[in-house]
Amino acid sequence: MRWKASEFWKNASPNELLDFFQSIEQGSDLKSLADHMLAEEEFCDLVFEYLWLLRSEEGSKRFLNDDNLTPELLMKFIYFGYGKQFLSGNFDSNAYFLQIRSLFDSAQSLRILSLAEEMDRDPTLKIHLLSNLDPQTWEAYFDILEGKNMTMQALLGIFSNLRENEIRKILLNSHTLYYYLRMMMVSGIKKGVDQTEKEMENRVRLESILDSIHVWETFCQGLGERFDFKSEATLSPNKRNPDRLSLVLRELKKLPAQDRGDVLVYMRGNGAVLDVWEETTILSALGNFDRVGKYF
Repeated sequence: MRWKASEFWKNASPNELLDFFQSIEQGSDLKSLADHMLAEEEFCDLVFEYLWLLRSEEGSKRFLNDDNLTPELLMKFIYFGYGKQFLSGNFDSNAYFLQIRSLFDSAQSLRILSLAEEMDRDPTLKIHLLSNLDPQTWEAYFDILEGKNMTMQALLGIFSNLRENEIRKILLNSHTLYYYLRMMMVSGIKKGVDQTEKEMENRVRLESILDSIHVWETFCQGLGERFDFKSEATLSPNKRNPDRLSLVLRELKKLPAQDRGDVLVYMRGNGAVLDVWEETTILSALGNFDRVGKYF
């Protein structure tokens, strides 16, 4: 058990640490490590320091998604990184949580969401974790809500303390969360039934945001009827139908520059924009248009 030797943490190279995180996740030793992290805060911070440095590595991600790491430990890691980013300056909490949610899979996100009290204190984190849920874990989350006698109003209430642009950005970056919220608004809550004035205001505001995103959903569906996304994705960029990107450019040109990136992410999630090459090409073309009046 190398991790029990303090000299290992002091002297290990980045490659040795990465090998450690990749190997321990397959053994029973991980539970012992997790228990020790819970018991010894200083040791826990030391492990988190290295995990944070290696967070983009697949081995670290597998480690973070192991069932032996308790939701409490995962929350500690999230706020450990939060503190690191905050101290680095130019901190954007939404950008941080967009980054942090990519480290966790759907099942692990659900385990963190089970910490109801902690989640209630941080609605932004809660929304980002909800955006990680796949259809199966969404059903499990609904079961958690019912088990805690929480209503759909309580779930939707997490949006009440966020600004409209923050909510729109989060939903554009997660078309799955957008889809489930639309479904909940239609089937989960009846208008005018057992709602306070504040709840009605929140509902109207959220409906307005969802409707604004629905415009892009409809646009993507229209493109899907005209172009075969799957077939085009198999082609090199210069062989794809240029009319599709022309239509995307024409619509995005109407938006403020700061909103285009999030809409592009949404389009990519819906298949209308096929890959990173198309994203960067579109943004570059729009930047050229803003400067000189021509795309290319």
